[in-house]
Order: sequence, then C-alpha cells, then structure tokens
Amino acid sequence: MAGTTRLPRRALAALGTGLFGLGVAVGSYGAVVSLLIDRGVAPDAAGFGMTLFLLAQGLVALFADRLTRVLSVPRVCAAGFAVTAFAAVLGGWVTLPAALASRGLLGVGQGIAFVAAMKYVGRRVPDRTATAQGLLGALFTLGFAVGLASAPVLVQWTPAVPAVGAAALMVAGAVGTATLPGVRTEATLPVAAYLAPLRSSTGLVLGLGNMATFGFLMVAGTWYPDVLRGVGVPVTATLVGFSLATVVGRAVGGHLSERVGDRRTVLVSFVGTAVVLSLLALALQVGSPSLLVAAVVGTGLGFGVPFGPLFALAFSELADDAGVTLVAMLLVGNVGAVVYPWLLGRTLLDTNSFALGFVAMAVTVLAVSLLWLSAVGTGGPNS
Repeated sequence: MAGTTRLPRRALAALGTGLFGLGVAVGSYGAVVSLLIDRGVAPDAAGFGMTLFLLAQGLVALFADRLTRVLSVPRVCAAGFAVTAFAAVLGGWVTLPAALASRGLLGVGQGIAFVAAMKYVGRRVPDRTATAQGLLGALFTLGFAVGLASAPVLVQWTPAVPAVGAAALMVAGAVGTATLPGVRTEATLPVAAYLAPLRSSTGLVLGLGNMATFGFLMVAGTWYPDVLRGVGVPVTATLVGFSLATVVGRAVGGHLSERVGDRRTVLVSFVGTAVVLSLLALALQVGSPSLLVAAVVGTGLGFGVPFGPLFALAFSELADDAGVTLVAMLLVGNVGAVVYPWLLGRTLLDTNSFALGFVAMAVTVLAVSLLWLSAVGTGGPNS
C-alpha cells in the first residue's frame, strides 16, 4: 500500500524476525573463532571466515538488487533468509572448512535478504522509509548483540545451540516474508549505473564510512570474545556492555543528527572511534583490565552512533535509486573491510597480541575522518 503513513506491522514482523536471526548468526561467530583456535586452527585462518562473509555480502549486492527488479521482492528476500538459515546450521560443525563455508554462504544470503528487505519497506511506505528501514536495521543489530553476548556461554554446552536457534528464526522470517503482498518492481539498470556513485569522492567516502561502522563492527564481533579471554575481565558482562552500547548508539546517533546534523555527527563519531580503538590497543599493551573494558564498550558506541546518519546521507546524496545506493555502500564498505578480520588474527599469530591490529583499525578510521572532512565536510546544523 504505497503512500500510507501506517507502518506495515506484518511485514516488519516477518522481515524483522529474519534479520534478527541473521544478526544472531553473525554475532555468534566470535565464539566459534575462539573454539577453532582452541582446537589448533591458526588465528588468521579462523578470522578469515568473517573476511569471506564481508566479501560475499558486498559482491552479491548488485546481483541481489537486479533480482528484485525482475522477481517478487518478498520471495527474493525469503530466498536470502533460506540461504542464511542453511549457512547457520552448517556453522554448527566447528571445523575450519565448515566455518569458512558457513560464513561465505551467510554473506551471500545476507546480501540478498538485506537489499530486498530494505527495498521492500521503501516501496510499501515511501513516506516513512527511514523509520521502517531504521527499525529493521535495529533488529539486525539487536540480534548481533544477542549472538555476540550469549554465544561464548552457549557454545560451551554445544555449538549447535546458537546455530540452530538462529536458523529457526531465519526460517520463520522466510516463511512469513514469502507470504507478504508484492510491491511494484523497478526497471533493470545497466551495470554502469551502479558504478556512478563510486566515481565521486563523496560516494567513495560514504562507502568507506560504512566500512568504519558496519565493517569494523563485524571485525570487532569476530575477535572480542578471544581478545577478552584470560586478561582478568568479566568476559560475558563486557560483551553485553559492548552489545548494548552498539544498540544504544543507533538511538544516540539519531538524536545527535537532529541537533548538530548528519555530517557533523558522523565525523565526531569517527574521531571518537579512532580514539577508543587506540585506547583499546594501549590497554592490551600495558595490561590494564579496566581500560580494556571501557575501550571495548566505547567502541560499541563508536560503531553504532554514525550508522543511521551515514545511510541517511547516502540516500540523499548518492543516487535517486535506492538499490543503486545500497549496492554502492555495501560494495565499498564491505570490500574495504575484508582484510581486517584476517589481519587481527595474523597480528595475534606474529606478535602474540591484538594490539597492533587495533592500531591499524584506529589509523584507518582516522584516515576516513580526514577524507570525510575533505569530501563531505560538516555542513550546517541541519546537514
């Protein structure tokens, strides 16, 4: 029902259930990485699973958008959830081949489901698109937080618990989504149209901003359970704090953007994220448990705050077509982040510490901040 001001509750429930389950599956991987390392897998190889996830999601986005232009959008989304449910179950076998295959397939399924879900609510409620997309994004983030915080405890019982739980949620989301009413599809576009936003400095920097938020959130979720083990901090409580800060950060970002504008909110949050990542590296280097806990929780805010304002800017600045914007943001953001899950594992292997890896992340976010200042700026109070 295009043009209505009422949010489609059944659609939000179905799509939100699937995206929440997706978040649980993605957030659970950090606990799997810890188990793999305990079983003798090299840290860089274990972390490579998240590299495959990010790469697959970024590369499949263009294919996913083109599918939504020729097929039923709800059924495309349901198919994405079905792929991710299978991938989640596969991840219940804690072996390196199963973990890598699971993460790669999860990236493919998420790329399809995320693009289709965001476009579906955009078509159903064009006058409340930002609100509907924000709710769906928040449900994914909440699922990620639940998976990250609960999986280290659950996998000690059996790794199948978080895997099957996440899969069940995604199957429920797929069934509900497949029965949703269709929406008007768009004409297919040439591939060159998807590359147009990437030819501008603004488009590239917005994509790199997505790398520094969503991409680095995935990196942190992969390694924080292992970072916190054996360093004298309450692991579960710290992960819960980080997870809650990530979810709260999205609400804080919306409030700040209303007060100081989207551009300024994103820039300040990037600088803050670079600072807390540096403090995290310092805490690991000097062995300060209290500073480590504070820095880990602080990065949750850093990754959460800019997410909403960043995509609001992308939808207003990059292209009139929502699909083109989503593809550009996912392609640059995810592909830009692919090296970091492996890199943190490699620095652990070579230096017996994660400190250097987090320094690399801090320097990267600072570089994105400088590029943001040059290409996007801070604008006025409502920008």
